[in-house]
Amino acid sequence: MASIRKRGNSYLIVVSRGYDYQGNRLKSAQKTVHPPQGLTPKQTEKWLNEQAVLFEMEVKHTAPVDKSITFAEYTEIWLREVAPKKLALSTFTRDQQDIRRILPKLGHYKLADLTKEIIRQFYDEMRQEKNWKNGEPLAEKTVEGIHSCVCSILSDAVEAGYLVHNPAWRAYKKKGTSKERPVADEEVVRKLIQVLEGESMKYEVYYKLILATGMRRGEACGLRWSDINWRQRSLRIQRNVVKIPHYPIMVKEPKTQAGNRIVYLSEGLCSLLKAWQSESEWEKEQLGQGALLPDDYLFRQQDGNPMVPNTFTFRLKKILRENGLPENLNVHSLRHTNASLLIAQGVDVRTVAGLLGHAQASTTLDIYSHAFDKNKREAQERLKEITGI
Repeated sequence: MASIRKRGNSYLIVVSRGYDYQGNRLKSAQKTVHPPQGLTPKQTEKWLNEQAVLFEMEVKHTAPVDKSITFAEYTEIWLREVAPKKLALSTFTRDQQDIRRILPKLGHYKLADLTKEIIRQFYDEMRQEKNWKNGEPLAEKTVEGIHSCVCSILSDAVEAGYLVHNPAWRAYKKKGTSKERPVADEEVVRKLIQVLEGESMKYEVYYKLILATGMRRGEACGLRWSDINWRQRSLRIQRNVVKIPHYPIMVKEPKTQAGNRIVYLSEGLCSLLKAWQSESEWEKEQLGQGALLPDDYLFRQQDGNPMVPNTFTFRLKKILRENGLPENLNVHSLRHTNASLLIAQGVDVRTVAGLLGHAQASTTLDIYSHAFDKNKREAQERLKEITGI
């Protein structure tokens, strides 16, 4: 296995060549590479891994593979042998849907004939395609997801030796400007909280938890009572509930280490959680299922499984509609609202990233650039008041 070492602005790839017949270690093969400019940290990591695989194949004289294989033929191999072992079920299911759009346009090309220009033209064509559900042009987010699928397939083709580089790298360019994500302003937040206090306690607790902590909707569904530290008024987020049509409910670990995190609760929220704990215990006893256990989910179905995120998505839409609140909001908007309120209070980006479970602060900056820009404007105005200029 090749190792990669950072050396200033370059990287050194080292491949062990084993031992000679006398048991002496042979000198390792080394190669210095420079990643293309403009890649994100994650893209750089993928590019380096590809270069390491190629260099190792070169050093060890790996037998060549069939270079005449088409994109469709390799995709069939990928779906059968690579993706099921590598991808989460939710990602695999989404990629299968994207491949239905990809193969009619790119499937006939030989892998070796694919170029950045061909792939870019494909993305432009996708932007003219109609959404199967509403007949509208595909959203840019959908095109971005298709690009991610193409990149994933071709990256594995490089690793398998069918390609010497991934032609999809940097082929995708976002069209238009990013839309500001819908968030609730302070007035809407106050009204929503007032409305939630008239709902059943289950929904009140769920939505208030997300507003107060910024957790994802599936993370809230995955909470167990044992995750709460009442003395420290803290909550450990360490699970995510996913429901894919035609599959059982899945409870997964966070994708990244940053997703496993601790958030802190106010006294008022702790009091609400204790009241919900008492009500949950009463409900469970009424069903003849005994006492509430530490491993029980905060939001559980009668069979003991966690509730699924879509239940709360549909319920919030109903609450917003019936109370004259902005209907462009959704459960994820509550997470965005939490982040925006933190940023408005001057909380630094690394702290916000840690609370949201982002692996990199750059992700937080990308998503909430509008909110940080508002802070910059306010900071300049305060400076003007002080300096008079």
